[in-house]
Amino acid sequence: MEKKKLLVLIITALSIIIFTSGCTTEESSEQADKPQIMVPNAIASDGEALFDTPNLYMNDFSNALHAIFMVAGNSRASEYGHDNYRPELYPDEMNRWAGEWLDLMHSNDQFFNKNGRFVNRYVEGPGGYESSGGLDLSIYPHLVYAYHMHHRGDRFDDPLLFERLSRETTVYITMPGRYLLSERFIGGRFSHEDGSVDHRSMAYGLGGIHGHGYAWIVWAKPDGEDNMGLITEEAMEAWLDYSIDDMLQTYRMIGSVLNDAWREEASVYDFGDGTTWQLDAIGAMIRGKKVMYDALYMFGDDTDKELARTTFERTAKLFETAIELIKPWGLPGRIEFTPDGAVAASAEVNLYDWYQFLNHLGGGFSFDREREGTSQMINRYRASLGPVFSKMYDDGLLGALEFHLNEQNRIVSVVSYEDGSVLDNRLTVSTLGMFITAAGNIYTSGESFARADEWDNVPSDVAERSRFLYDIKFDHFGLLETAINQ
Repeated sequence: MEKKKLLVLIITALSIIIFTSGCTTEESSEQADKPQIMVPNAIASDGEALFDTPNLYMNDFSNALHAIFMVAGNSRASEYGHDNYRPELYPDEMNRWAGEWLDLMHSNDQFFNKNGRFVNRYVEGPGGYESSGGLDLSIYPHLVYAYHMHHRGDRFDDPLLFERLSRETTVYITMPGRYLLSERFIGGRFSHEDGSVDHRSMAYGLGGIHGHGYAWIVWAKPDGEDNMGLITEEAMEAWLDYSIDDMLQTYRMIGSVLNDAWREEASVYDFGDGTTWQLDAIGAMIRGKKVMYDALYMFGDDTDKELARTTFERTAKLFETAIELIKPWGLPGRIEFTPDGAVAASAEVNLYDWYQFLNHLGGGFSFDREREGTSQMINRYRASLGPVFSKMYDDGLLGALEFHLNEQNRIVSVVSYEDGSVLDNRLTVSTLGMFITAAGNIYTSGESFARADEWDNVPSDVAERSRFLYDIKFDHFGLLETAINQ
């Protein structure tokens, strides 16, 4: 324990130095050289990397990073690296993939990160790559989710690797939240670069700062004592640039804006653009509100606790109303909230957005995560939601295996909301990456799948189905690795 404490203190000091230097550098030019690691937009059936020439997209690079983490992090001895599946993965392959994750994270950081303003798209020209200029807030909620590697660094059987995952990730995982809070937030509202506010800016902004709120929650809750809890409050504040009081004030202001925008009859918020929402924005709002109400409850006064309860109840209503529309193959890309319930506002299920929604609900510090020291709102007030989550995760993955795979067992991009038929057969990197990420997070939350260390003690159909899910993930991951290294 003393050795770990010393290591964390060293990491903290180095992180603050690196973080401070990263924040004081003048903003880079709109021009950029070719990134060190190239991530395609899609992958052909034969494994060929397909680039949407001349464009490079931050989302593709970010979601490839998530896929590498999920395979690396779950290759521990109890899961993918268990004797029942592929014991050769632990620890050598697992550690190797963590190194690949670090390499891609650094490449992403150097190429896309402009002091927290992550470039959405670069266009290749005669002189190199040039920023598209437009800021896409939708990338932020899952961009900052890269903290999942930082928090799980102790899974890797290598002290140096643990130290690197703890230290070298600092700028990448904190700059998104810092940018959103300092540049896109004022008076409780998150805005687009043109100053407009709508359901997307509010959802993506709140979802994008969940890493900041979550860092303080981990720092304070009992099971965070061996990681973030080893860092002093002063060091945490220097690291994040926003104190507990700063975050409380931020959430109070957001709470006031949310209260004014709530439409009880439709169970949704209207920020002036109506009550039709993007599916991924619904997920981002739920993730952001989860951290918001837990932070208010844990660190605030009685008034804050009342706001936390209200925030939770409205989060539950938003969730329950949206999932009325779930079919075996997913939710529509847009949902209209009305006094008579939710209505599909799109004829398509965009699988990237559907997997994003599932991961917002079940990946990381998400809506279903109840832990000692936090508010535990679901356990205390809405325990009936527990079985709802389990069924949704089971049905989501069973539906993916039945409706989202083509003849080569490859994930497609878009299916019909009406009947689940395939509308876009492409294997896109972002869809692939988010499938691997969501599936890795939620597959043990129901009854249809199990970890490899349980296969000898579960019904044979559960074990066989779980093995097939593992195979599908590794097949897709192999395609991704090959495409990146071409």
